[in-house]
Amino acid sequence: MRAFLGSQGLGALSGWLDELPRRPERAVLIPTAGNRIAATPWVDVAIGVLTGCGLELETLDLEGASPTVVEAMLDRVGLVFVTGGDPIFLLEHAHRSGFVPAVRNAVSAGRLAYAGVSAGAILTAPDLELYRTPDDPGRVNGTDGLGLVRFFPLVHANRGRQERYARLIAAHPDIPFVAYSDDEAVIVTGSTWHCRPSAITAPLSGPEPRA
Repeated sequence: MRAFLGSQGLGALSGWLDELPRRPERAVLIPTAGNRIAATPWVDVAIGVLTGCGLELETLDLEGASPTVVEAMLDRVGLVFVTGGDPIFLLEHAHRSGFVPAVRNAVSAGRLAYAGVSAGAILTAPDLELYRTPDDPGRVNGTDGLGLVRFFPLVHANRGRQERYARLIAAHPDIPFVAYSDDEAVIVTGSTWHCRPSAITAPLSGPEPRA
C-alpha cells in the first residue's frame, strides 16, 4: 500500500512517484471536496503539478458519479489524487459513489497508489467524526474513512492551529494523531510512515482549503 498525504506543498510528489514499484502513467484527480467553496485555486495547482510530472490526467467529480463510473475510472489509472476542501462533504460523496470501498480495495491490493492533500489526506483516516465542523455542508450517516492508515492526519499545523490541535490531542490521548505543516508530507508504505519535506512550489492565489 502506497500513499502520499500532503497538507499543501507538492514538492515531494515527483520523487515519491519515482519510488513506487511502478510509476503511474495515468491519474484521476478528485476535486469534490471543494464543490461548495467559491474558489479552489489548489485544484489548478494540483493539475499543474501532476501534468508536470508527466501524468496523463483525468478529472472525476464524485458528486453525481455512480459506482459504475467510479470503478471504470479506477480501472484505467494507476494513481488517484484527492484535493482539499470540506472533508465531510467529500466523505458523503465518496461513500455514496462507491469510491470508498473501490479505492480501499485497490490501494490495499497495490493496484492503485493514493495521493491526498488536506481533506484528501484526512479521508484516509479510519474515521472522520473528529473532523466535523459547523461550516462543512456534508451530510453522512456514518463517518468511516478509507482506513488506509491507522493514524489521524492533522493538516495545516503551521496555520495557527497549534493550540487547537494540542487541545484535541489532549482530549483524545488514545488516538494516534499526526500533525504536519504545509511544507511537509506523510509518506506511507504498508503499515509504516514517515514525514518528509514537501515544498510549496506554487503559492495559492485565492482562499485556502478549509481542510
